[in-house]
This record gives sequence, C-alpha cells and structure tokens, in this order.
Amino acid sequence: MIKKIDEKRYQELLKQKEELENNRPRDIDAMRRWKHSMGKTLEELELFKK
Repeated sequence: MIKKIDEKRYQELLKQKEELENNRPRDIDAMRRWKHSMGKTLEELELFKK
C-alpha cells in the first residue's frame, strides 16, 4: 500500500518537474517563485533516490 502511494507521488513529482522546466518564466519575481518550486520538487525527488 505504501509503495503504491510512493510511486504515485514520485510520478506526480516527475510531472511537476517537467511542467516547471517547460514553463520557465522570464520575469524576475516569477523566476524567484519558479526557483523555489523547482527546488522543493527536486529536494523531494532526491528523497526517493535513497
């Protein structure tokens, strides 16, 4: 059960990362928010690698 939930979350994070990569903003303030979101996503994805 937990493995299934983990796999679902992992797939959500990969999708979110791809969306962020494809929609990188040009505005400075938007870029700060984008960088924060990308950092959080990558940080959580890193937890799955262990």
